[in-house]
Amino acid sequence: MTEYSHPILVRGRYQIVALTDEVQFDPAEVTGYAVLSPSGAKLRHELSLEDARLWTDRLIEEESARRDDPAPPTRAVKRRR
Repeated sequence: MTEYSHPILVRGRYQIVALTDEVQFDPAEVTGYAVLSPSGAKLRHELSLEDARLWTDRLIEEESARRDDPAPPTRAVKRRR
């Protein structure tokens, strides 16, 4: 069976889409929600929109924390001549 994606919202670099078995979007026919990467790869499948939002928000927070972490200190290496 073919699964169709219908864009719902964008969070940061990620997109949340509703999944249905039909080409035409019908909110009553949603089978789940997926979180897509910037390249369009499916990162996560959730049964509810709220769960997809929460998972995406956690992912964005983790990425932000990694960017804000200072790089570990490096030691200067003395070269012998």
